[in-house]
Amino acid sequence: MSASRGGVLVAFDLGGVLVRICQTWHEGCDAAGLPRTADPAAVDPSRVRELVSLYQRGELEHGIFCAELSRCVGSELPPQHVAAVQDAWILGEYTGVSEMLGELQQAGLPTACLSNTNAVHWRQMEPMPFFARLNHRHASHLMQLVKPEARIFKAFEQAIGRAGTQIAYFDDLPENCAAARAAGWRVRQIDPLQETVPQIREALRGWEILA
Repeated sequence: MSASRGGVLVAFDLGGVLVRICQTWHEGCDAAGLPRTADPAAVDPSRVRELVSLYQRGELEHGIFCAELSRCVGSELPPQHVAAVQDAWILGEYTGVSEMLGELQQAGLPTACLSNTNAVHWRQMEPMPFFARLNHRHASHLMQLVKPEARIFKAFEQAIGRAGTQIAYFDDLPENCAAARAAGWRVRQIDPLQETVPQIREALRGWEILA
């Protein structure tokens, strides 16, 4: 892999791009080895969106988040069930991610993450091989900002010293991709149900960032 000119930084969301995660509540229950319960987001979507936003901003402690999420469903879903699903949510790196990040570094391309996440999942990802290969690591609970708000993209630009087309960005959620495009970034939406590294390589070649 050889880099083209232009001082581009390659940035990634984590879950669904570099890291395989559960895609549904029931998949999370299965991963935790627990019975499937009602999905809190289906029972009370507006409250769950509020709780997840606060949690990912680092404004809600883990235990309180689990307790509040359980209340959305009731006695069928105790807080310890929520906590177990959260602990099981991250399934590991996608195939070839660490190797790809190493090749990007060898090609002279710095890398970064910009992820909506929480302190529990962040600690789970820190020991994974890919994590140390990222030059810049930015997360919602550390920045106290969440995607797709425009402010988090601006704060990220200021932190890394690049803006607009100097940033090539990969995310699995359409609303985050739309916000990154509005910031002027080069963006590719990733399908998390397929292997992600071939999708990333294809986009980088198409942008002529890599040969």
